Amino acid sequence: MFDRHLRDRALASWRNLGSRGVRATLLVVVVVGGGARVAWVAHAGAPPRFASDPEAYLLQGETIARGEGYANPLVDIENAIRRRHHETPLAAEPASFYPPGYPIFVAAVTWTVWHTPIPDGDLVRTIEYVQALLGALTILFVFLIARRVFDPRVGLLAAAIVAMYPNLIATTATLQFETVFIALLLATVLVLLPAATRPDEGRARLVVSGALIGAIALIHPTITVLIVAFLAVRTTMRRPWRETIRDVAILTVCAVLVIAPWTIRNAVRLHAFVPIATGAGPALCQSRNSEATGAIDLGVLDRQCAPKRVASSFVSQEVAVNRYATSHAIRWVVTHPFAELQMWWRRTDLAYRIDTSGLYAPSLTGNARRTVTTLSNVVSLAVLALATLGAVVTLARRRHPAVIFFITATVALAAVPIILFGDPRYRVPAEPLFAVLAAAALGAAIELVKPSRAPNSATSPESSPR
Repeated sequence: MFDRHLRDRALASWRNLGSRGVRATLLVVVVVGGGARVAWVAHAGAPPRFASDPEAYLLQGETIARGEGYANPLVDIENAIRRRHHETPLAAEPASFYPPGYPIFVAAVTWTVWHTPIPDGDLVRTIEYVQALLGALTILFVFLIARRVFDPRVGLLAAAIVAMYPNLIATTATLQFETVFIALLLATVLVLLPAATRPDEGRARLVVSGALIGAIALIHPTITVLIVAFLAVRTTMRRPWRETIRDVAILTVCAVLVIAPWTIRNAVRLHAFVPIATGAGPALCQSRNSEATGAIDLGVLDRQCAPKRVASSFVSQEVAVNRYATSHAIRWVVTHPFAELQMWWRRTDLAYRIDTSGLYAPSLTGNARRTVTTLSNVVSLAVLALATLGAVVTLARRRHPAVIFFITATVALAAVPIILFGDPRYRVPAEPLFAVLAAAALGAAIELVKPSRAPNSATSPESSPR
């Protein structure tokens, strides 16, 4: 009886996505996009480069899966070297340089591989195949969001763009957090959007949304821009200020309560107040010093963003560098405000000029690499141009609360490279949102060429988002 009830609900939800044609097209898009990601993982999946972020994530995931907790990746890397030379490994040390969420995801897949018949010898590809499934789920989430903010036609266009977006496909085959983060980010948008645009939704949705934001902040803290988008849309709706403050407080408190256990763990193990990760300070300092170029530069990081006195342990040094780098970055902005503004342009140029951050495949060489690189950059620039046009056209035509929320969230995520430093990776989480706005521009163009009523128009923003 219970299984039948679940089946009936699932069928009803599927039918509510739109007409039979819309559902059939969506299914094809999801299957094609998911298949492209699986195929790319099969072709390009490979162990990460040594002494890189992906290598650190893998080592940390394995350490957590063994039940040894979140350890310092520098110690893990050093121990990997020692094991190769048959030397005694160092004792594990606590750390919090990276947010713990993605290493925990890697650990969950690793533990499953180790304790099931799944072959242990291809652990990296197994993690990436799971990411491919999350990438396929992302396509569905993009459709659902675009359908609620705009209409089913825009939803299908956005899903198709995301399905075949080169760098989103390529990123699936890397041990980077973006694929997992994007899927969870879009899921949170789906949960939060009705609460942001319809205050009568009740507080339960706010509590769940806040808890999701807190949990996903442990993968990457930029998820908190959704609270900014929530505040922006409530302000434009001219809701009573007491209600707005109350609801923002509910979101924030629920997020903080979820993050708090990790913060307490850091206070106990690191003997310092570290809300999520100690990597925040170095990231801020990279582009806020006298040698800054706007890009990542480990030499500049070492010369400008690290205290001269070396601490006695990895833990103390990690905390000291974070504290020193954060204070240095703040002082730089205060004393060099115009230089900081100039650096905004430089970081934006670095982050948005190319879009090949996921193309690590060693199998790509010569003409193949040049072709894929060119394709990725051309598609990225085209989507960015269309997204800009889509945002302008949408705001000119209607300012429905769902539109305000979505565009505010998109702009906030797009600004991450400006806040940190101009790494093209930092713009990847915003790319599915760019795709939705690009689809809105294409949808508007289709309307101009062939005016017609959008399918299932009852689900457009003129009716409240569900």
